[in-house]
Amino acid sequence: MSLDRDLLDAFLPEFAAEAARLGTAADLAAATRALDQLRAMAGALGASSLAKLTASVVLDPFDPAALAAAAAALAAAAAALAEQAMRIGAAGDDVASPAPESPAARCRVLVVDDSALMRRLVREALALDPDFAVVGEAPDGRVALAMLRDLAPDLTMLDIEMPELDGLGVLRAMALGGGGAVVVVSSAARPGSAVAVEARRLGVAGIVAKPSGALSPDLRQRQGAAMLRTARRAAGLAP
Repeated sequence: MSLDRDLLDAFLPEFAAEAARLGTAADLAAATRALDQLRAMAGALGASSLAKLTASVVLDPFDPAALAAAAAALAAAAAALAEQAMRIGAAGDDVASPAPESPAARCRVLVVDDSALMRRLVREALALDPDFAVVGEAPDGRVALAMLRDLAPDLTMLDIEMPELDGLGVLRAMALGGGGAVVVVSSAARPGSAVAVEARRLGVAGIVAKPSGALSPDLRQRQGAAMLRTARRAAGLAP
């Protein structure tokens, strides 16, 4: 399998920003949060080289100087991976290419999330089912509303926490103008939370929680299966 340049380009800015947070963490708790996110991102991407590097970082005892050096090494390794992508070509094994979308898909899907990597992961999960075809992606709520008007998707996979206009704002606009079924994919919509209750009130057909914050290494497996089940139910497709 070849390295996927598009996925790396989407991944690098988020990984580099999280590495910077690790390098400037003020205490062990902040460093742990940043490192957990970096490990989740490397796992979700499928980048074994970065996963090994994140696994080698030691936080206890807390050493700011050592932490800054480790963070710099992580950022450099991620950048090097992208620079080598074209040269490595088919010899690389870090990233699998997604399955092609089926031309016979019965349900047209819009994916809305401010994370480019998360959008890619949702699209990959849906690509496992030939009844779905992703016809568009939006990085925030305002772009999503324009694409809803232009594309008229059958189903929207919607994040909640986004810039410009959040997911609840999109749902309120959709309640007035229509736009097909909606599945919320968000760590902010835990069962019983105020966000989940409001989303249900606004008519969402299903909610899938991101298991470990914005990114998680088990999204393709455990959460990917849950996402497909919920999406099929929301779209009115047989289980």
